[in-house]
Order: sequence, then structure tokens, then C-alpha cells
Amino acid sequence: MSPLRYDVAVIGAGPSGSMAARAAAEQGAAVVLIEEHPQVGLPVSCAEGLSLNGLRDAGIEPTPEVVSQEVASSRIYAPNGKYMELSLSGRVAYTINRDVFDRVLSERAVEAGAELMTGTKVTEVLRQNGVISGVFARQGGETLRIEAKVVIGADGYASTVRRTAGLGKWYPDVVTCAQYKLGGLDLEEPEIYDFYLGREVAPGGYAWVFPKSAEVANVGLGVRKIHTESPIKYLKRFVANDPRFKDAEIQLVNGGICPVSGVLETIVSDGLMLAGDSAGQLVPFTGAGVHTSIVAGRMAGEVAACAVDEGDVSASRLSEYERRFDALWGKQIRDSRKVINILDRFNDDDLNSLLYALTSEDILALVNGRDITRVLAGVAMRSPLKFMRLMASYLRG
Repeated sequence: MSPLRYDVAVIGAGPSGSMAARAAAEQGAAVVLIEEHPQVGLPVSCAEGLSLNGLRDAGIEPTPEVVSQEVASSRIYAPNGKYMELSLSGRVAYTINRDVFDRVLSERAVEAGAELMTGTKVTEVLRQNGVISGVFARQGGETLRIEAKVVIGADGYASTVRRTAGLGKWYPDVVTCAQYKLGGLDLEEPEIYDFYLGREVAPGGYAWVFPKSAEVANVGLGVRKIHTESPIKYLKRFVANDPRFKDAEIQLVNGGICPVSGVLETIVSDGLMLAGDSAGQLVPFTGAGVHTSIVAGRMAGEVAACAVDEGDVSASRLSEYERRFDALWGKQIRDSRKVINILDRFNDDDLNSLLYALTSEDILALVNGRDITRVLAGVAMRSPLKFMRLMASYLRG
């Protein structure tokens, strides 16, 4: 078996992988982008929400091909059915066409000089003298030996690269999701996202309605440790109880896993970096990972190309990527995880009461992991005693 040789091998052509391949190729590295599915972007396993800033960081314009619906605001529903509406306050968000988005990102990587291999499944990493130096893959009935000075594992939550490299089999906490793409709707306000909290709806997580138009919406939910039924059973019940979906047509059933424990402790080693879901680089409270993956992938590709050029692909050199990502997203991710830890101690009655103690600005800050200390200090001063104690435990920690 004659090996294929590259400077950088990127595994997975999702947002993090395509951004990594593009960034490395733009700096002159010889790059291969390996995707296990026959077509980049399919199948879709995503609620498809993304901010304008996320699109900008990806270098993609919000064209009609990429964007299906602009979003003006969101509603957060407490278990008792009361809700608070959150204006985006000048920020812009969209429901995107994730298949198109991913395809465009991979095309940009190819335009920059990366080679794209589809229908190619990586089976394990290649080690030489204890250093990751490529991967083995299956393409059709053939086994490929692909050598690379740096491997970037952007192959999702079940990452073969991460597992075979010994950087972790699984995550301390995950959300398991189920989603329908529903058609035949007649939504009065397709420009509004709806989120639903409560242990009856989605224990440990939340349910969502993300319209793609007045006629089509992604309707799904995610559950965590305390659930007693499968996600699809909760979803069926949620859809059946909402009159908007009485005559809906199920166009697609999908789902997936969102790691919500935060960034893994180790995401680089000699000759190797992890990016995106494989590294746990999601905002835990929301499970949002597209924007973080875009940024992480770009950083990983840039660092990989520079490391190859310098002839130093050690973990110490590649850890520049880890530091850069942490400086931009680390605190937000860690604080968002702390909010989950607090809310895990609330029952549905507590959540009903908490809604009255929060402003719309507070909620936006909490779900995005921003200004947490300031927000919780203010909430504690105007909350029932139980909330004050929980907020104080966070502030002390």
C-alpha cells in the first residue's frame, strides 16, 4: 500500500474541518480534507440556527441559497406556559440551510488548494515513533494509508480520531437530541424562535421551534441525564400537544449528540489537534456549536500550517491553537456550563418563579455564558431565598 502524503490531514468536512482545511491551504500547506459521507453537508443533523457574526466569521454572505429565514426575536417558555420575549437588540440571526452552508465551506477549502476526499471513512490514526503522523481510511473496498505532519480531528462527537489517539472515548455530559423537519405549516410569526423549558417537555434540556419559513420548521428537543424516555417519545408528545402542528407533514427525522460538559481537557498532542464537536467546543447551555466550530477550525488550520512550516508539530507548538481558542471562547463556555449546574437544581416550579426574577437581558446573558457574575449578583438580590443561595454558591465558586 503506497502512502498518500500531505502536510495536513483534516478529518471531517463540517464547519470546523472545512475552515481548518481552507486556513491551512491558504498558508501554503498541502492539505487533504476527508469526509466519510458521499456528499458534504448530508445528512443534516442540526437545528440550523446561526448568527450573522457566525456567517461573517465563516466568510459567507446571507444569500437566499444559504439562509432560509431571518430571525427577529426569541421566546423562552417556562413550564407553566408563560413566556418572555427576547429581542435580538440589533443582532441578526438566521435559520440556515445547513447542507448548502457546509457545501459552500468545503468548496472554499478546495478553492484555496485543499484536496477533498468524500466517501472515505477514517478507521484509526497512524503513529510513528509515538507521534500521530496520519490516518488509515477505507474508500470503497480499499484501505488507504494517509501520512500527514499534522492531523486535525474535526469528525464530530463520536470522533474516531479522538478515540484512537487516546484523547478520550466520551464526554462527562451530553444532550441527546431528536428533531422533525415539519412542512405544511401556517406559522403566523416565522421570524420568532420558540424555546420551551420543563421536565415534562425536555428533562435536563429544552425543546425548540426554528422556522425555516411560514410553511416549514425544525422542531426538536434535547434531553440529559434525568430523562426517563427516549428523545423521540418526548418529541412526539411535544408535537402532538401543539395545535400549530396538527396537520403537519414530517419531511425529515434526525437527531444527534451535543457534548455539553465543556472543552475537553486535552485537545492537542504531538502531530494532532481536535476541533469542533470532537473537542467539546460547544456553548453548553444552548448546545450551539456551529459558530465555535467555525472559529476553532480556522485557528487550528492556521496553527497547523505555521507549525509544519517551522518543522515543529509537537504538542507544545500546537497548543498555540488551544490558547487562542480559550482566549476567545473559553470563559463563555465555562460560565455557560456553570449555569447548567445551577439550573439542574431547580424543579419546574422554581423555573416558573425564576422567569419573573429575570430580565430579557439577563436571559440573553445566561444562555450565551456572558457577564454571568454580574447577572447572577443582580438576580440574587431580587430573588427568593433558594435562588439567593444558589447564586451565592456560584459567585463564591
